[in-house]
Amino acid sequence: MKHETFKSYVAVLVAVVTVLGATAACLASVAVSSASDADFLGLDASIRAQKADIINHVYAFEHYRAYTDYVRYDEYGRLLYDPNADEETDLRNGALQREAWGVASGLSSVFFSPRYINPDGQYDLERELQEAWAQDSQNEDLNPTPYFAESDQLRARSSFLTADMIVLAISFWFLTVAQATEKKIKYFWAGLGILFALAGILGIIIGRFLI
Repeated sequence: MKHETFKSYVAVLVAVVTVLGATAACLASVAVSSASDADFLGLDASIRAQKADIINHVYAFEHYRAYTDYVRYDEYGRLLYDPNADEETDLRNGALQREAWGVASGLSSVFFSPRYINPDGQYDLERELQEAWAQDSQNEDLNPTPYFAESDQLRARSSFLTADMIVLAISFWFLTVAQATEKKIKYFWAGLGILFALAGILGIIIGRFLI
C-alpha cells in the first residue's frame, strides 16, 4: 500500500475515532444529566414521604388521645351507676352519667374512628398509620427507591462511557502515530489503533444498551 494511500485511510480512521469519542462523551453527559434528574425525583419523593409520615403520626396520635378521653368518660359513666344509691343520688348520678356518655359518644363519632378499636378494647394505632400511608401512596409517589436505583445505574453508565472515551483516545493516539510514521511499524500502530477503536465501539454499544 502506498504511503499516501495509507495516510488517507488512517486519516479517515482518525476522523471516525474522533466522532466515536464525541459520541461516547455525549452519551456520558446525557447519562449524568439523567442521573441528576433521577436524584431530584428521588429526593422529592423522600421529602413527600417524610411529610406524609409526620402528618399521619400527628393525626393518628390526636385520634389516639381522643380515644383515651373516650375511654375515660365511658368508664366514668359506668362508675356513676350505683344500684344501692337513694333516689336523689340516683337521679344526680343518672344526669352525670348521661353527660359523660354523651361526651364519650361525641368523641367516638367525631374525633376518631371506632373501627380502629380492637375486640380487646385497645386502639390499633399501627393499623390507622398503615391505612393512612396506603392512601397517601395512592395519591402521590412516595417511593424514592426506584429513582435512586435508576440514578446509580445511569452514573455507572456514565463512568463506563467515560472509561470508553479513554480507550478511544488510545486508539486516536495509535492512529496518529501510524499516520506520522514512515517505517513499516506504522502498520502495527494502525492495527493497534483499529483494535482499540473496535473495543471503543463495543464499549459504546454496551454502555448505551446493556448498562
